[in-house]
Amino acid sequence: MIEVRFQRGLYLPEPDLWLDPWDAQPWAFVSHAHADHFARHEMALCSTVTAALVRARYGVAEERLLPAAYHAAVERNGYRLRLLPAGHIAGSAMLHLTRIADGATLLYTGDFKVRKGRTAEPAVFQKADVLILETTFGLPQFSFPSPMEVESAVLRFVHDALADGEVPVLLGYSLGKAQEALALLHEHGIPVLLHPAVADMTRACKAAGVPGLPEPLLLESGLVPAGHAVIAPPNTVRSKLLRSIGNRRVAMLSGWAMVPGATFRYRVDEAIPLSDHADYPGLLECIQRVRPKKVLTVHGYTREFAAELRLRGQEAWSAMGNDQMELALSPPSARGPMTGSGIQTTASARHVRPICAMADFTSLCRLTGETSSRLEKIRHLAAYLKGLASDEDLALAANWLTGRALPRAADRRAAYAGSATLRRALLKLPGVREERYREISQSQADAARTARLLLQELSLKPEPLDLAGLSAFFHTLAHAPGSLARIDLLSARLRTLHPAEGETLVKLLTGDLRIGLKEGLVEDAVAAAFAADPVSVRHAHMLTGDLGETARMARHKQLEEASLRPFVPIKVMLASPMPDAAALVSVFPNPPLWLEPKYDGIRAQLHKQGDKAALYSRDLRPLDAEFPELLAAARELSGDFILDGEIIAHAEGRRLTFHDLQTRLGRISTSQGDLFSGISNLKSEISEGRSRIPPVRFVAFDILWHAGQSLMQHPLRERRAVLETLPSLPAIQAITVLHCEPDAEAVQAAFKQARAEGNEGLIAKDPASLYSPGRRGKGWLKLKTSTTLDCVVVAAEQGHGKRAEVLSDYTFAVRDRLSGQLRVIGKAYSGLTDVEIEELTEHFKRHTLSTERRKHIVEPNLVLEIAFDSIQASKRHDSGLAMRFPRIHAIRRDKTVADIDTLQYARSLVDG
Repeated sequence: MIEVRFQRGLYLPEPDLWLDPWDAQPWAFVSHAHADHFARHEMALCSTVTAALVRARYGVAEERLLPAAYHAAVERNGYRLRLLPAGHIAGSAMLHLTRIADGATLLYTGDFKVRKGRTAEPAVFQKADVLILETTFGLPQFSFPSPMEVESAVLRFVHDALADGEVPVLLGYSLGKAQEALALLHEHGIPVLLHPAVADMTRACKAAGVPGLPEPLLLESGLVPAGHAVIAPPNTVRSKLLRSIGNRRVAMLSGWAMVPGATFRYRVDEAIPLSDHADYPGLLECIQRVRPKKVLTVHGYTREFAAELRLRGQEAWSAMGNDQMELALSPPSARGPMTGSGIQTTASARHVRPICAMADFTSLCRLTGETSSRLEKIRHLAAYLKGLASDEDLALAANWLTGRALPRAADRRAAYAGSATLRRALLKLPGVREERYREISQSQADAARTARLLLQELSLKPEPLDLAGLSAFFHTLAHAPGSLARIDLLSARLRTLHPAEGETLVKLLTGDLRIGLKEGLVEDAVAAAFAADPVSVRHAHMLTGDLGETARMARHKQLEEASLRPFVPIKVMLASPMPDAAALVSVFPNPPLWLEPKYDGIRAQLHKQGDKAALYSRDLRPLDAEFPELLAAARELSGDFILDGEIIAHAEGRRLTFHDLQTRLGRISTSQGDLFSGISNLKSEISEGRSRIPPVRFVAFDILWHAGQSLMQHPLRERRAVLETLPSLPAIQAITVLHCEPDAEAVQAAFKQARAEGNEGLIAKDPASLYSPGRRGKGWLKLKTSTTLDCVVVAAEQGHGKRAEVLSDYTFAVRDRLSGQLRVIGKAYSGLTDVEIEELTEHFKRHTLSTERRKHIVEPNLVLEIAFDSIQASKRHDSGLAMRFPRIHAIRRDKTVADIDTLQYARSLVDG
């Protein structure tokens, strides 16, 4: 192998080349432009961008630098040298050497990271016999959150500080992290002032061609304009310039934020693990991709990481040479048992990752999660899906990529594992102590990451697992007879998985891979994989309700065979909001105007075929358990059909409100252990007439399928004619249609009458409109009272006084239709009962992404209907709007984040 020596730096005697030496040398490789990797060498080989930054930062003469393009070959002293992107900072490079005489190879990583950044070229690895590996974060506990989570933490910190009237200050090295943070904030439209040192390096980066950076705005005094953030180097936090910003809130950007107590050590308000180094899983991935015969570790935890690799059967040593005698000095009892091949093993050695389909799927998820570009995500997904040999694997993977463990048909309520089940399954693993679980869980606030970090510390025996085997496990888990059986099954499975695969398993069981994928993106990937029309893929998926089946059809060019069928719910057609009656009439000027009341209920689809019936919510979730009497009524009707309509509470001859339905939505427990008893109790209460919850009706306003034929491509007037042929029952009725002149006064009068009858407003429909699932076009328009908005909760805070122990103050957002981003529009704490607040507290704790003092940043998965007196323009929130006297009108468990109101609609309600 190529000889390596360590003497105040790494030296390769044969090519007479130094690697990032501490002192000036005649001939050296400089991996990047950080000060601790640069000295004034007589001649330095580096990348072209690094050369530009070195000249700008240190004033080095051009003739003392040998810039080289990535991948270009440079020959010297019988060696071929190539620079590869390292992903650390702009211009950072690894060095790959090949001895021309015999083909022996060496790869020196320098500082690197596997994850893709905004301002550094993505890392590229190449196979080598010897790997010199930087191990700054070479301990298992350094497993960074996904890039999306880290970036979200940065943006939340900035937005919260701005919302509270404070100046957000981000601390990061003037070259590297400062530009990463700047590019992130610039991408999200947040103006930034830069400390002079950061501004200088940003100008140098722009001059060197680094993309994504705005023109630097210099921080010159403590007077920071409203809405601006500040980026400065860590060593300036107590400088006069930063201390002059009196209302500052400071965050440190560092991988060392993973260490407990980081905020106290750095004396900042928050520490966020934004790092430009590889974390522990990244180091292992590097080794897996380079496949070296020998590893030498440098920087950070060199001895610890090398020892871990030796336990895995890999020859590895610290480059400083201070661990060569470890095995000879260790007593026999301190060593692991010998395997048949003579390799010593311990608990960590058993984490060798088996090559299997589950490992490939996990690697795809990591790669996709670390890619911010939508097109790049699609490219990765398409390549993976196209490469799957069997239709079964293709179907499974396509569904799992949307975060769904089982298809909807089988996924009735109990397919996922709750936090209590996961916790008990992990505690059941041999060697797990509850205090250690609690410590990791509190630091991560994420069930999947907690599972991975715990598994990394245990004695496991990873076994290969194919996709069919994982699917069989999901089905077994879903049909387990009780919670104890589920815990045993999950615990047994986790001990046979590599920690990375265990993390993926838990993500699937909790219903979210957290890699930035939505069904639409996976649909596009299916289209790209099999050269299909994306519109055809989406249409087929809508009809089949199964992305796996759709992927199979796309592979075999059978998308046109997809058809609507009972018990496969589809997305509902939506109505576009209108600000007033005059605007509505301007869209539908021709008589007669078709109007229907807009009920304050739950949008639902009612399917019936033969003696079987089913009910689905607008987010395609089964509602059979909540409304068994509607299914019984549907089975009494003759014929087969799919109806679109509204479930309303109805008692004593009058319609009730959505408040009265909430008891139904929250009545059935989502945990498997209580599910069947909850359904049984509800059915018996209803049948015996002793339930205190109000009776309900299903009001049908459309029919999509009848007697074996899809009606979606028939105009509304024809669908209505078919609907009127169905018999009516007290529990299932067709909606009343009002025909009137397209006159604003007439529409306003009808609106007032609808409001007086307890309805939300009116729906106007084009009689010629076709049914467009999931779309909000101009075929249907809604006119409703403008005193409520459907918003999604993005943060929950502890209250005060008697509410100090619960999360009772909720920050909520609407969606910007143009960018797709959530924009905060207000905060409310009134309108809910104590019982509801306790239920939501448990929900938000289960779905917490991070905590900031008393605030929990939560997954945006719970919709609230917010009432208010008015909306006004305001700089307090990033929406540019604020509600006057907001209060919670209802918990909309029937809606998802896809159903919330838009920022554009909220702007149309601004006073004045």
